[in-house]
Amino acid sequence: MTARRRAAADGAGHGLLVPALFALLALAAAPRPVHAAEECTLDGRRVTPAQRADAPRSGLMRCMDRDSGRLLRESTYDDGHEVGLARSFHANGRLRRAAYYPPMGGESAAAEFTENGQLTALRCGTRALLAPAVDDARLCGFDGRPSAVELFDDKGGLRSRVVWREGKRVRREDLYDNGQIALQDEQAGDRRTERRFSSEGVLRFEAVSRTGPRATVRLSEREFSERGQLVADQRWNDAGDALSAERFSREGQPLSVSHYSGRGLQRVVDTETFHDNGQRATQGRFRALSRDLQRPLGVHLRFDLQGRRIASSTYDAQGRLTRETVWDATGRIERDEKIGIDGTPQPLPN
Repeated sequence: MTARRRAAADGAGHGLLVPALFALLALAAAPRPVHAAEECTLDGRRVTPAQRADAPRSGLMRCMDRDSGRLLRESTYDDGHEVGLARSFHANGRLRRAAYYPPMGGESAAAEFTENGQLTALRCGTRALLAPAVDDARLCGFDGRPSAVELFDDKGGLRSRVVWREGKRVRREDLYDNGQIALQDEQAGDRRTERRFSSEGVLRFEAVSRTGPRATVRLSEREFSERGQLVADQRWNDAGDALSAERFSREGQPLSVSHYSGRGLQRVVDTETFHDNGQRATQGRFRALSRDLQRPLGVHLRFDLQGRRIASSTYDAQGRLTRETVWDATGRIERDEKIGIDGTPQPLPN
């Protein structure tokens, strides 16, 4: 396969053209704070960063620490691209990273380790691909049992707990420095649940989605205050159409409630908002033209702090304001006007 064809197959993957290959060698040969300079060979022939070639290179690339002779990197290149199992090592000789690159480019599986041998990252393929460097058959749950994996940072701190089954991640927990759960992501059948927590362990966000082979549909979202009080709740059906949306104050008082009904162009949303004392403030219906576009429809009402009707606005099917009425505190009409097409008010007879 030519370099041009490989680049097209890769897209934004990990395949490298020849210039990128030698750029990598140049980076490897540059001075580093930890390692001495590297010396690399391709099928036993020394390769220097300054070299440029018209034809792509293929073969086994091995890079050694010039001072100690210790192996630092080893991978196979085909037409200027890494293929198969590639390994890199820490200065102490322990495995730093193992990755598998398929013939068509990209990266199918990878595992990374600290200098002490602790796992820091894991990406599973559709089957075990990293042996003999890494036992991903066990780590990725390809041996018939779920695999619970712990991931650490460079200082040895536990950062994540991940459960894999047949190469699929079914549960993940990311942790704060204090050990509290920061994020939780769990898959059960076609339902995915995501949760985020504060560093004090308070649930702040929860979302449930339906996953499918082609798309993921959000079914619900809930937000919570720093004290764990529900402040927002949204629901969607399996088709992704909104069902309801509610918002609450940090004291649990309702602020707004919306309920959706109908289909297609006849889809509407009925909405209510509330004063701080819990009394209804507004009420109205909207034509739900899209997720972000709504058109007022019918009679919309406004209420005072005591729940008394104080004003109404009437809209036609096109969302045009056609009438406005205002009442005083005793319920007497103060103003009642018809609104013309040009927006001009026309007082109605008593």
